[in-house]
Amino acid sequence: MNSTVLLTSVDINIPGYRILRPIGEGGMASVFLAVQESLDREVALKVMSPALAANAEFAHRFLVEGKITAKLQHPNLVTVHDIGNHGNVYYLAAEYIPGGTLKDRIEEGGLSIGQILDITADIAQGLDFAHQKGFVHRDVKPGNILFRNDGRVVLADFGIAKAMDGSNSSTVAGTSIGTPDYMSPEQARGEPVDGRADLYSLGAVLFEMLAGAPPYQASDAFTVALMHVSHPVPELPDEHAWLQPLVQGLMAKEPGQRFNTGAAFVEAMHKCVADAPQGAVAVATRSRRAGGDRIAGATQQRTRISAGETSARPAWLLPVAGLAGAFVLAVLAWWLLSPPAADSPAQSSVVQVPANTPSEASGPLPEGFSLPTPIDAPADDQLARLLNAGDALYENATGPEIRERGRKLDYPPEDSALGYYRQVLALDPENARARAGVAKIVAFYRRVSYEACDRGRWVPCQLFVSKGQAIDPDDPYLKQLQDAAIAGINGENPVLPDPPAG
Repeated sequence: MNSTVLLTSVDINIPGYRILRPIGEGGMASVFLAVQESLDREVALKVMSPALAANAEFAHRFLVEGKITAKLQHPNLVTVHDIGNHGNVYYLAAEYIPGGTLKDRIEEGGLSIGQILDITADIAQGLDFAHQKGFVHRDVKPGNILFRNDGRVVLADFGIAKAMDGSNSSTVAGTSIGTPDYMSPEQARGEPVDGRADLYSLGAVLFEMLAGAPPYQASDAFTVALMHVSHPVPELPDEHAWLQPLVQGLMAKEPGQRFNTGAAFVEAMHKCVADAPQGAVAVATRSRRAGGDRIAGATQQRTRISAGETSARPAWLLPVAGLAGAFVLAVLAWWLLSPPAADSPAQSSVVQVPANTPSEASGPLPEGFSLPTPIDAPADDQLARLLNAGDALYENATGPEIRERGRKLDYPPEDSALGYYRQVLALDPENARARAGVAKIVAFYRRVSYEACDRGRWVPCQLFVSKGQAIDPDDPYLKQLQDAAIAGINGENPVLPDPPAG
């Protein structure tokens, strides 16, 4: 059960938009390629799941998402054109970016060092701008990095972005948001995060572009998340070892040891390229640094680092141009690659958040926009859709396919088995099927916790126990396993309880 399936029960007919075809889906919505008829332009139309739109809290969250993204006007962030509702159908129209995703480019292979650094710098600058405005993306990954037709990239889907404000943290005990392959250690532990979590994820993306695979790989998502917490920063292949300081500065386990801002990373990247071993990368740099090297506002002040493409030339030109050309190129390279005179620190232990950091999107609603009325007596078919969604995700997350184990079991909150069961219980607190579903998830965490402890894998055991206790903090079996895991971590040899029933 997914968002697209949930949308099949309604007629999507939004005035002013002509839907062409589906192009994607997420936890709260499905995305369609559509034409905005008033301007005759193609847009990516994000349509909220009707099962969620019936709930005022989720509809408000969708509205906040759109208003957050609309405020982030930057060349490396996707642009939102419109947000509204037609009856019970809530939608958001954003620019359509047809060049495909970084995920596709990585799978195809062939990215040059220059292209890789260009991509990383673009996203770092977009994140730097968003962080200055007080927002964290929380899910930086290749699938959310899109290519414009001119080859420049934008970061999409701020759907789980939250204001960087302690009173509005989206992190609930035991709940983490993000994709395991790129998740920061603090996200994996379910702790509050700031912009440095996004930079960690960017480091994981950079590593994958250079090495051809994500930094940590395992048979299930749980283990991958754990590796982000406990394993050392991975080493790049020998031919890219000169870029290891960039990966290290992005993927340090402690946030205070990472680059403090996206701008600091870009400065470090310039210096790293300037000091690169001879022949490590062919570089042609186009610099726009009016007003200094810092990124400010929505003006893109960027340095492009791209591998030079050498076109074919007649053979007779080489003897004539060789010596002079080499001299000119050497002078240009020295001039273009020299780092700026002002030397700013690449790392800092404190992220400075603007004093006016917003805790949530504010301002009036668009004209004609209204939140739905909460449903006190929901229709049976609505409960059935939510329950079916929860059951389907539970079966997928606990089935025989090891790579799917735990996937969407309890996160993200809007599109997980636990999330759907809790939505039902919010509407019908005595619903037996939803209560049984929550109990099954707790039982799953009892099993995987015991399996980890029984193998002496004390840290994973403790992680799984904490996720189960986030759902049922009073579960006596999980408390026993927690004591055993702590003892095992401390070097003791604890006696485990009997395996859990079932």
